[in-house]
Amino acid sequence: MLAIACLGSGLAALAGKWMPGEIAKIAYGLLVTAFFLALALLARKRASPRRFWELPFAFFVLAFVQLLNNSIPHYVGVSMHDAPTTHNALAGTVHGSVIIQLLDTAIAIVPVLVFTKLAGMDLGSIYLRRGRFGARFIIAIVGFVLLYGVSVRGSHRMIPTHGTVTPERFLAWTPALLALVISNGFQEELLFRGLFLQKFHNFFGIHGSNFLQAAVFAIAHIGVTYTPSDLLFIVLYVFPLGLFTGYLMRTTDSVIAPTILHAGADIPIYLAFLSYVA
Repeated sequence: MLAIACLGSGLAALAGKWMPGEIAKIAYGLLVTAFFLALALLARKRASPRRFWELPFAFFVLAFVQLLNNSIPHYVGVSMHDAPTTHNALAGTVHGSVIIQLLDTAIAIVPVLVFTKLAGMDLGSIYLRRGRFGARFIIAIVGFVLLYGVSVRGSHRMIPTHGTVTPERFLAWTPALLALVISNGFQEELLFRGLFLQKFHNFFGIHGSNFLQAAVFAIAHIGVTYTPSDLLFIVLYVFPLGLFTGYLMRTTDSVIAPTILHAGADIPIYLAFLSYVA
C-alpha cells in the first residue's frame, strides 16, 4: 500500500504539466505543493508517523520544482521548443538552447539543495558526494563514449531529427551538446534518484526502492513529443535507464557516475533538438 501511495504521489506531483492553461497548472501546483509540505510537517511533529516524514518531504520538493517548471520558463518567455521571435531571441538558437537548459537545471537543483539543508539533512543523503571510483564508474564513462559514438548514425531512428545530421554538424554542436546533456543528466539524477533513492530504501529495500524511483522517473516522461511512440520510449528506454542509473548511484554512492551515463543516453534527444535550431 505504501508503494502504491508513493507512485500515486509521484503522479500527483507531476500531473500539473498535463493540465490545459497556465493558470490551472500553477493553481494545481500550489495546492499539491502545499499538501505535501503540510503532510511532511505533520508527520515530523507526531511520534507515530515520524519515520515516514521524509517521503512526503521528497514529493513536496518534486512538486515545488514542477510548479517552478510550469511558471518560470513561461514567465521569462523561453522554451527550447519555441521558434525564435523578436520577443524570444534565445529560443531556436544553439547558444540559447544551452542557456535555457541551464535555467531549467537551476530551477530543479537549487530547491533540492536548499530544502535538503533546511530539513537538516546533509548533501550526502541525496548522493551529492565524491563516492567510490571503481569499475562501475568506468562503465559509466565507457557507456557515455559509446552512446556519443553511435548517436550521429542511429539517433534519428528513435528520436527523429530535422534533416540529416552530418558528422561535421555533429562535431560543431559537440560543445553545446555536452553542456546540454551533462546539465540535464545532473538535474534529473539529483531530482529523481538523489532525492528519492535513499528515502525509499528505508522502507522498500534495495530492489523495491530502485524500482519505485525508476517508475516515478518514467511517469515524468509521459506525453513526450520528441519520439514517435512515447510508450515504447518509456518502456524500452526511460524505465531501464532509471533502473541502471539507480544501480550506479547506489553502488558508487554518488551522483557522478549516473550523471555521466544519463548524459550519454540524452545525446540522441538533444541532438534532435539541435537539428531544429539555427
